[in-house]
Amino acid sequence: MKVSVGYDGSDQSKLALSWAAEYALASQAVLRIVHAWIWPMFTHDVGPVKGVADSGLRHAAEAILSEGVEVARGIAPDLEIEPRMVAGLPSDVLRRESLDADLLVVGSRGLGGFLGKLVGSVSVGLAATCPASVVVVRAAREEGKPVIACVDGHLRSSKVLEQAVSAAQTLQTKLRIVHVDPPMPAWGRHSPSQFHGRDVLRNAMLHVQGLDPGLAVSEELLSGHSVSAVLVDAGADAELLVLGARRREGHPGTLASVLTHAHCNVMIAR
Repeated sequence: MKVSVGYDGSDQSKLALSWAAEYALASQAVLRIVHAWIWPMFTHDVGPVKGVADSGLRHAAEAILSEGVEVARGIAPDLEIEPRMVAGLPSDVLRRESLDADLLVVGSRGLGGFLGKLVGSVSVGLAATCPASVVVVRAAREEGKPVIACVDGHLRSSKVLEQAVSAAQTLQTKLRIVHVDPPMPAWGRHSPSQFHGRDVLRNAMLHVQGLDPGLAVSEELLSGHSVSAVLVDAGADAELLVLGARRREGHPGTLASVLTHAHCNVMIAR
């Protein structure tokens, strides 16, 4: 297994790196630390300043990456680490560097300060387009908090459940399955059966029990006019909220809203 994590030295990326290192250690995975080096896109003068030791943009980038490796080593001294410094915009670099990874971990805000405004929302963009599953880290790891799998009854829900089970096993915590029933439609429009939500949850429970019969798992039927608001509330006490990349819970607008407002870490399962 391989876990990739974006690191730029910001507080958000340090939080993401710590979470990724702990997860990689627990899952016996290789940790790839990726620093997207943006300055070669703007200038060729990246080398040291003549007569000034340890200067230049290249040296600064190498120092950031080395710092990331040291942070990871402090968490897990025996962890296998692949440091990577790649020129390019963070979203493009991280997307390419996650092609052979099982999981990509990023901070909730991407690059900070001026560069953050320049490149836009890295985490939201990657959550919508990255080929690998993505975890957007907003909070440090806390023992005892559950993993929450958000299912909608479509085929993509099986991927959500499989990765939620794997995450719960890795984090050694319980799993909660939730489904959000849509509000009642306007008169004359198609309305799903009143038992639809319960059927979705029952099928999800059966799927999870087939994956890991011994896993502690519960189910909850939720409702509300805003799916994203309901999911944000559901994740208030969670370690990880797992969403699909498609369908209602995975709609781009829903993903962006959950990633913006969630208090917990969010996984986009693929």
